Amino acid sequence: MRKCCFIIPYFGTMPNYFKLFLKSCATNPSFYWLIVTDDRTDYHYPNNVKTYYMSFEQLQALVQSKFDFPISLKFPYKLCDYKPAYGFIFEEEIKEYSYWGHCDLDTIMGDLSKFLTDELLSKYDKLFCLGHMTIYRNTPENNRIFMSSFKGKKVYQDIYSQNQNFWFDEEYHDEYNVNRIFLDCNKRVYTKDLSLNFYIKSTAFRRVKYVGFSDNCNEHGYQCEPLKPYLCIWKNGKILRYLLEEGRLKCEEYMYVHLQGRKFNSGSNVLTSSTFKILPNKFLPLEVTDVTANNFSQVKKRIICLHFWQRQWKNKKLHINRWINKYYRHE
Repeated sequence: MRKCCFIIPYFGTMPNYFKLFLKSCATNPSFYWLIVTDDRTDYHYPNNVKTYYMSFEQLQALVQSKFDFPISLKFPYKLCDYKPAYGFIFEEEIKEYSYWGHCDLDTIMGDLSKFLTDELLSKYDKLFCLGHMTIYRNTPENNRIFMSSFKGKKVYQDIYSQNQNFWFDEEYHDEYNVNRIFLDCNKRVYTKDLSLNFYIKSTAFRRVKYVGFSDNCNEHGYQCEPLKPYLCIWKNGKILRYLLEEGRLKCEEYMYVHLQGRKFNSGSNVLTSSTFKILPNKFLPLEVTDVTANNFSQVKKRIICLHFWQRQWKNKKLHINRWINKYYRHE
């Protein structure tokens, strides 16, 4: 049996750094990806990434065929709620894998094998509580846990019958999510956050870490670290973060980096380089061979970025459109 396959339905044009995502997949040959998409661009996919071409309408029909009630899946963004069901929906396609998972395309993979060891995987039925990556043991029973009753109701039926997004795939919106259902069914769940996940509202990189409700009183169980200068790089298949504290260089390694849907540009030669740095809106070659305490301050870590203002404008447009739609509904 192969180790794990990540299932990613994605419709429309791929993110502008999709080639870097594929580059990071290629350095993880013991893991596999199945990308279900209508984008037929020739990206020269590595051997461990398969494409399953279909239209969104064909996917809608496939998902509906798996359920005996009318589902709501009018737009691709609703797929977030269906992530916990991918092992059930694509059961035939993942037969040869011991585990399956889902992850987002706005990620760059690090050294997955270092973190997702056989020993760790064997202990759990579900790993992680975050929508940008979750892994499940691939068994018929485990792939149907999302259908279990929780607090007296079939949560998935309520969610799959409505058009809005309920964040069913992660610990975020409320307690009615797949993670709570697994815990309620006495399944073994690994909850530690191994990702370098960036705060979506900040232009500068600030790590947001899921710590759970028992350890932290912040909203939704997440902890946002204070703003501090650090350098994030991808080096030979590893995601590394460097921080200088009291004159000493600290290096942390993460399983993957989640870029929270930001727009990025790439410097020259990044795609063919064994090392590149990740700035708030750009991938660039690293100026030094090795990062040290002596050269840390000389490495460029900031760049002009309008991420915060772009998000503000996007949110204002959404509010205006909602107000207009509400106004005309009452006319």
